Amino acid sequence: DLHIGELLDTTSGMSNGDMLMVQMNEFRRVMDENIKKLGQKIVFIHGKGEGVLRNALLKELKSKYGSCISQDASFREYGFGALLVIIK
Repeated sequence: DLHIGELLDTTSGMSNGDMLMVQMNEFRRVMDENIKKLGQKIVFIHGKGEGVLRNALLKELKSKYGSCISQDASFREYGFGALLVIIK
């Protein structure tokens, strides 16, 4: 879950950019931890919002993890705001 409230106890004094950096660092940590597990499926919950985090995730996937496949995660299981990544 990449919701900032799940990653930090408080966001006091943080800018939106600071919070996005924390979220992206967690995304990279999870990806790097699993990148050798071919076929591994990971669901990243980014929330609905304005799409800033989702777009950042997609950009990072394309530039750094180009061999991976991504798609919206199951609406039935996660609702709107989740991305499924398959390690390839």
